[in-house]
Amino acid sequence: MENIQLEYQGTGNERIDVFLSKQFPYSRNFFHHIIERGGVSINNKAAKKSLKLKIWDKITIDDLERYLSPIILEESPDIEIPILKEEDDYLVINKPKGVLSHPNSIRDISQPNVVWFLYHHYKNLPSIGNFIRAGILHRLDKDTDGLMIIAKTEKGLSHFKNLFMEKSSKDTIEEKNKTPLKKWYRCLCKQTPLWKNFLREINKKWLPYLIQETVIAKVPHTTPKLWITQIESIEEKNYSNVFLHLQIFTWRTHQIRYHLSNHGLPIVWDYLYWDDKKWPLQLTAYKLEFLDCNQKLINIEIP
Repeated sequence: MENIQLEYQGTGNERIDVFLSKQFPYSRNFFHHIIERGGVSINNKAAKKSLKLKIWDKITIDDLERYLSPIILEESPDIEIPILKEEDDYLVINKPKGVLSHPNSIRDISQPNVVWFLYHHYKNLPSIGNFIRAGILHRLDKDTDGLMIIAKTEKGLSHFKNLFMEKSSKDTIEEKNKTPLKKWYRCLCKQTPLWKNFLREINKKWLPYLIQETVIAKVPHTTPKLWITQIESIEEKNYSNVFLHLQIFTWRTHQIRYHLSNHGLPIVWDYLYWDDKKWPLQLTAYKLEFLDCNQKLINIEIP
């Protein structure tokens, strides 16, 4: 299928996602996925979903069929990812460092990612969005390794989606802590001068210590949101590094990286929140606890 060319002849001030959903039998959310991946351009410039059209604007949609079917996945490289637990409705995998949770672009099939692995090993997984997110319930940064839950069936997708939504919707730490879904991380951090002040604050309240801040991440969102991270243990490795174990109560992009760097503890080799990138980010999602589809409490931890 060739690129689709359209010319806008409306009255103007109409959002691009609204307009496209009227031209094709697909939802605005579907076109959001395409726009976010650079698949729609206006007058030869990449569109944003909030863009408002002007009369005679030239609209180009890049090969719509590639978004409508998983044919692109056949071209993707097959990789191996360790499976730590497999049940009828879900998997728990140990994502390696350097592997994306999902591709940055529909056109980019060269970089190894969890979606390619799942496609080659498990067909027809359910998806919250479109086929490119099949099985994916949550994500880890490319350079963060560790545990991810993957839905194998609609039952698994619904169960874990509800758990994540329940955790997110709770207002207090006590309520969030009662939700049977918990994630722990460990990381190696640099000690900067700011860390000494933060340590004194921690010592006044003892561990575990909660960081609760409304912040704006550097990427990709600009909306202020409440981020909650709990420091559970601190181990000084030497005069310049400290090793932390943490639990997160919100699921924000770069949450741990931002929180720690903001308090004088940038994670070792964090290219975004520190000035070093010699080796992969020293952050691992090492432990999960959750209630599975059969109401069994599951604990999984990697050494």
